Amino acid sequence: MSPITHFLASWSLTDALRLRARDLALATWCGVLPDADGLGVLADGVNWLLGRASSWYYVQYHHALLHNIFAAVAIPLVLSIFAANRLRMFILGLVAVHLHFLCDVVGSRGPRADDFWPLPYLAPFSKHGTIQWPGQWPLNAWPNIVFTVLLIFYVFFRSIRSGYSPVGVFSRGADRAFVRAVQNRWRAFTREKPGREA
Repeated sequence: MSPITHFLASWSLTDALRLRARDLALATWCGVLPDADGLGVLADGVNWLLGRASSWYYVQYHHALLHNIFAAVAIPLVLSIFAANRLRMFILGLVAVHLHFLCDVVGSRGPRADDFWPLPYLAPFSKHGTIQWPGQWPLNAWPNIVFTVLLIFYVFFRSIRSGYSPVGVFSRGADRAFVRAVQNRWRAFTREKPGREA
């Protein structure tokens, strides 16, 4: 799935478990950071733009370096150092990483019918234990789109009800501005409904 979907899914998971502020942000990043092994796409793109020899860093390393049991433990372990409640953040970070893995196994196939993205779960310790689902749907399949839209609805719902959003992972000031805009639009919308008195 896309990094945006992973971000929204991780934030929604940790929000549903009522983590707050810094720990919520850290646990959210646990569910996104496995895709850092896909940054080779930038080097591939630069090489192509500059007319250099083609490189395949994205294909070679994505789902290979950080989509395994080692990363599933290492990412939350490192980020939990900065948490208010380290043990709880580590456990939820571990869950967030595995949610990322589950989403990838279910919905990260390439455009061709045989373009599966297996998950080398026991790497680098063993070549066995690779997880692959034969029903894996393409990255741009409708279930991924519906899942992302539902997560966006959840974000708006939580923004209206709780007064914070995933924008807070990046900036508290931007989060306040976003939430204020969403809440104001919601108030205006509910006041303008036909048949409702002002």
